[in-house]
Amino acid sequence: MQVGDITETPKFTVYGLNCSSFLKYEWYKYFLRQIQLVNIIIGSGDKAGRIASKLPESLIVDRNPESAIDLELRGFNVLNADASNVEVLSKFDSESKLILADEDEFNLKVAKIAKTLGFDVLAIVSDEEKCRIYEIEGISKVCSSIESLISSVFGKTRYLEVPVSDEMEGLSLSEYDAGEDCMVVSVFREGKILHPFPEMELKSGDLLGVVCGEHVRITKNPFDNILLLKGEMGEDEVKEAEMLAERFSANLILFEKVGNAFACVLDGHSESFNLDEAVEMLKRSDELDLIVTTLKEKNEKILKNLVSKFPTLIPTGKDNYRRILALVNTSKPDGVINMAKAFSRYFGGVKVLFLEEEQLKHFSKFTETEMEVEVSKGNPMVDAVKEFKSGYDLVILSLSNNIGNIDRDILWKIILDKSSSVLVVD
Repeated sequence: MQVGDITETPKFTVYGLNCSSFLKYEWYKYFLRQIQLVNIIIGSGDKAGRIASKLPESLIVDRNPESAIDLELRGFNVLNADASNVEVLSKFDSESKLILADEDEFNLKVAKIAKTLGFDVLAIVSDEEKCRIYEIEGISKVCSSIESLISSVFGKTRYLEVPVSDEMEGLSLSEYDAGEDCMVVSVFREGKILHPFPEMELKSGDLLGVVCGEHVRITKNPFDNILLLKGEMGEDEVKEAEMLAERFSANLILFEKVGNAFACVLDGHSESFNLDEAVEMLKRSDELDLIVTTLKEKNEKILKNLVSKFPTLIPTGKDNYRRILALVNTSKPDGVINMAKAFSRYFGGVKVLFLEEEQLKHFSKFTETEMEVEVSKGNPMVDAVKEFKSGYDLVILSLSNNIGNIDRDILWKIILDKSSSVLVVD
C-alpha cells in the first residue's frame, strides 16, 4: 500500500481496490472498516514505527511527507496528514485509541480536538514539566516510555523485548528509563540470560526482557498522595512525613485534629470528621495511597481499619531511612514485597527477612533493586525479634501476621517501639 495524502485525491490501492475514485477522505474510512484498526498513532519516524511494530491493527498519521514515505516502505500503514485538522480526526472511529507520539506542543493541539470528538487519548510525554498540562486536557494516560504506553493500551501485564542500541551502550541499568509502568526482568547477552541488577552495564546487542503493568508502577513509585493525620504528632514526625513525600514526589494532604475530630480545609471551606468518617470518605477516593499517623498505644480496631484501606506509616521522627527491614510475616507477601522494593529504589538497600522458606518463590520479584534476602532457619519469631533489635530506621510488616508464628503482643511491641518507624500493610 502506498502512502495516502489527503491534501489531494489519493491515487493508490487498498487490498487490490483502486481508490482514486474515492471522494476526499473516503478512502481511509473504507480502509479502517476493512482492517478494523483500533490504534491511531499520531507521530513520525522511528518513534511512531516502534509503537506501530508492537501494536497490530494500527495506522500512523504522520504530518511529515518524507517520514511517511519511509515508514510506508518499512511496511507500516501510514497516512500523511495533519492530525491537528479537525476534518482529519473526525473521519476516524472515535472507538479507536488515539496515541499521541509527536512533539508536546503538537500533541496538546491534537488532544484538544480529540477530546471534543470523544476519543480515548494516550500520550508519550517528552517534557515532564508538561505532564500537568496533559492532565488538564483530559488525557487518559500519560506515559514516559513506549513500553509503558504499550502496557496501558493492552490494560494488563505485558512482556516486551527491547534491543539495546549503540546509543544506549555504556548506560547502567539504573540509568535506563523503561517508564513508570515497566521494569527489566532479564537481560539476554550472547546466548545467555543474565539476572539484572542496578549497576549492570548495558552493551549494544543486548536484549532487555521488560514487563509492563499496573503492579509494576506500584513497586516503582507507590505514592502519589499521602495523607497526614496530624493529631498529636510532634514536629519531627511531621518532618518525616514531609521527607517521605519529597522523596517520592508525592502530594502531602494534611488533616488537623480538632478535639475528637479531624478537620480538612480546602479553598477556604472547613469540614470536620471523626476518624471513621474520614477513613470511609477516603476509601471512596482513588487518589490516596498512604496514611501517616501516630499511635500512642495498642489499638487493633483503629489500625486494622486504616490498614484495610491504605498502607499506614507510624513515624518516629526519622530524617532518612538508612536501614530498612521488611518482615515477610504474611501468606500474601506482595504488599510487603512491593513496599520493600519501592523503598529500596528511593532509599537504598533493604533487608528482606522471609519467615518461611516456601516464600522464596517470590524472590523473582526482586529485580533492578538492591535487596539483601534472608530466610529464617530457626524459630521465626526469635529471628524476627533479633533482627529488629539490631537497629533499623524503618520496618515494613503485615498486620495479618499469619506467617512466622510471631506473637501478637510481640508484633505490637515492634509497631509501637520508638526506635523505628513502621510501615504496616494489610
